[in-house]
Amino acid sequence: MPDSPDVLIARAGAHVRAGESDAAAACGLEILRQAPEHFDALHLIGWLCQNRGQLADAYCYLSRAMRLRPADAAVALKLGNVLVALKRFSDAEHVARNILALYPQHIDAANNLGIAQGEQKRDSDAIEAYRMALAWKPDYAPAHFNLGRVLARSGRLTEAEAAFRSALACAPTDTPSERIDDVYAHLLPSLVELDRPEEALTLARPIVSSRQDLPKLAWAYALLLLHVGDYAAGWEAYESRWGVEYQSPSRPNPLVLNLDAIAGKRILVDAEQGHGDIIQFARYAPLLADRGAIVTLSAYDGLKPLLSGLRGIKRVVGEDENEPAHDIATPIGSLPLAFRTTIETVPAEVPYLHAEPHRVAQWREKLGDKTAPRVGLTWHTTTVAPKRTRLNDLRAILACPNISFHALQKVIPSEELGILPALGLRDHRADLTDFAETAALIDNLDLVITIDTAVAHLAGAMGKPVWLMLQHVADWRWLRYRADSPWYPTARLFRQAAPGDWHGLSVEVATALMRLFPSSVSC
Repeated sequence: MPDSPDVLIARAGAHVRAGESDAAAACGLEILRQAPEHFDALHLIGWLCQNRGQLADAYCYLSRAMRLRPADAAVALKLGNVLVALKRFSDAEHVARNILALYPQHIDAANNLGIAQGEQKRDSDAIEAYRMALAWKPDYAPAHFNLGRVLARSGRLTEAEAAFRSALACAPTDTPSERIDDVYAHLLPSLVELDRPEEALTLARPIVSSRQDLPKLAWAYALLLLHVGDYAAGWEAYESRWGVEYQSPSRPNPLVLNLDAIAGKRILVDAEQGHGDIIQFARYAPLLADRGAIVTLSAYDGLKPLLSGLRGIKRVVGEDENEPAHDIATPIGSLPLAFRTTIETVPAEVPYLHAEPHRVAQWREKLGDKTAPRVGLTWHTTTVAPKRTRLNDLRAILACPNISFHALQKVIPSEELGILPALGLRDHRADLTDFAETAALIDNLDLVITIDTAVAHLAGAMGKPVWLMLQHVADWRWLRYRADSPWYPTARLFRQAAPGDWHGLSVEVATALMRLFPSSVSC
């Protein structure tokens, strides 16, 4: 005779306390076989599924438990967390509000409400929810952390810093290391955005040296070192990138090359990170060939035709191609460390990428007779919101007469398509099928003006004049305060005078543009 549900649920609890989740789940499933509406078993299995990342199953069990006991806050909180993970934010908000209606001043429910609202881009509502939770419990670390995230996203960096520091100060001694890691990984970039990277380094250095269980902090620390120009330590620390979830090595144990042992070896350089990173670091592949290596480069399909022209490269393989036989594989982002790159020794000989002559000729024909200076413009990215500007913010540039402006991006926001003709900006989206086409168009231009996107790296790698419009505190690769770049000798850097001031930056660039082409009348 099988054990009763009461016996099984007690046994399941013992398994949970012993860390034996599979055995606990087996008990719960046996209970449900006997009693499909057993609340405690549904709750238990839903929670176990949630912990395993089996979100659809967790939702199924927890929602069944909720129907049995709608006023059970513990189940509702777990269900809300699952709904957030499933990106069903409106439903998660509804669950949190229901808990607060039943249990006023429920701290966790207020925190969940803020998360759900923030994920729906209702930052002011989320801030109110977190501050409501903190009014009830001022030392509630999760609400301090989540409040800091929303404040940072809203550009309220001083307040965000205070919230992150409060989260650290209030964190219980038994707080899991991954949560501490999250706080530091947000605090450090906030200090950088406040243009206080030295303070961030002082904060991070002793923690990084004493703890190995904070991978996000280690990664943020690496970017800090590169941001302030400490390349010697920065590239070493850059290898910590494999500890964060959004970095994915193509194979286990990524290898940093020993350059003294590569002559005659077949080396596969693995693609990683974004298109701009690959273009930036592709300069090292010919240097491997110079040392006698037989070099194959993997790349995203959109880059393959462009990179196939790299000097000394045997082959470029695309995303779905079988990788060739090789003796050594290394990530492309590890090449600066292999070459012990400093700011003074960046291999900055350009051009190292070239447009294909037949494509250049085709674009020359498409563009027609040249009657004015040609300037390419990139103002939008689909990946990093702080770098993005609106076309209306750049009207000062586009108002400069006797200049032919050309859009260099494949994606143009739908709300801006209608104003392109009025601004005199030619749309080439249909013809920009890959980066080789973009390179051929750039080859026919006199200047590229761009925000921090792969187009900036492409123009720089081609040795074309390129002006970068950078946010007030820019990405690490553009260093601090400089108007030039050790990576791209033909680049000129323009930086916002204040965070978010794209209009003021546009006026500055327009003034420089008129100086560059003085035959044009004043903007």
